Amino acid sequence: MRRSRNVIRAAVAAALLTLGAAAAPAPASAASVSTWDKVARCESSGNWSINTGTQYTGGLQISNYNWQHYGGTDYAPHAYQATKKQQILIAEKILADQGAGAWTCSPGTGLATDTADPYPLPRMANLTGVGDQNKDGKPDLLAVKRSTGVLYRYSGPDFSGDTRVEVGTGWSSMTGITAVGDLNEDGATDIVATRSDGKLFLYPGPDYRGESRVEIGTGWTSMANVTGVGDVDKDGKPDLLAVKRSTGVLYRYSGPDFSGDTRVQIGTGWDAMTDIAAVGDQNGDGVTDIVAVDGSGKLYRYFGPDYKGTDRKQIGTGWDVMAELVGPGNVTGSATPDLLAVDMVSGVLYRYTGPDFSGPARTGIGTGW
Repeated sequence: MRRSRNVIRAAVAAALLTLGAAAAPAPASAASVSTWDKVARCESSGNWSINTGTQYTGGLQISNYNWQHYGGTDYAPHAYQATKKQQILIAEKILADQGAGAWTCSPGTGLATDTADPYPLPRMANLTGVGDQNKDGKPDLLAVKRSTGVLYRYSGPDFSGDTRVEVGTGWSSMTGITAVGDLNEDGATDIVATRSDGKLFLYPGPDYRGESRVEIGTGWTSMANVTGVGDVDKDGKPDLLAVKRSTGVLYRYSGPDFSGDTRVQIGTGWDAMTDIAAVGDQNGDGVTDIVAVDGSGKLYRYFGPDYKGTDRKQIGTGWDVMAELVGPGNVTGSATPDLLAVDMVSGVLYRYTGPDFSGPARTGIGTGW
């Protein structure tokens, strides 16, 4: 990426004068990860952390000026210090503004014609582990289809499409869906969900029908990463974690209503985490643990009940391309609970084995997620 913006724009202007009244083609504004990989192989031999001491660094050889101008310093001081995903996200902004000609290596890569979103949202949203709801001896999973708002229940251990059952509609307006245990003691896991107006609703399992829901709170659109963690404070009631968007403070709420007067501040700086999931008791102390992903893609495990940063352990990298993390319970029969996550690039649903959820231990169990 060694052409200046002025050179590019001057060349475009000259071309337009030559063409006269002919309309210029619309500039490219997005490209798939595979296309960016082609550009990187030419620009830097595919080395996303390259820094040769010039003003151009990283896999896509983004100049220091462009890195700053397009917001890259929100991620890292220079491109080579950022993750591959972060470099591509900034490159997308440059592409939309300057066109494919901003990279000398663009010819032959498809960059000028590719319009794909490199990191599309998964087709299924709000993946939620709810235990064995249909009493077949296997853990189940809820998920909302983004395009229709239909809520489906999938049966483990592989949660394949042929096991899914439609259990509700109109769920596209709900966010922060999480399991909170069996609050009404009917033997089925219940869930809470936040509506777009900030109201928090409790839905009894196993069918989570709208007519059976109960409003239990307001103002919940101000909270992110709502996560059910069971009874971690040992008061006989299930608990809920949530991060206040405006401050990054992590709060624990006590059931059954999770009202504001039950909440306790247990951490700060949690706005740096992009995804949080409860993964059961990983260290055998009888308390639910959680994992969380930060902006650079590092995966951390935190031990309950207070989830202190001083006690956390980094257990992975590259998780910034994974979404919809959820702990479905122990679906593989191993000694520790498992973790599910969707690859944003491929749409593949992966199952990871605890306690470290390492990449080599993962298994692809579904596509189209």
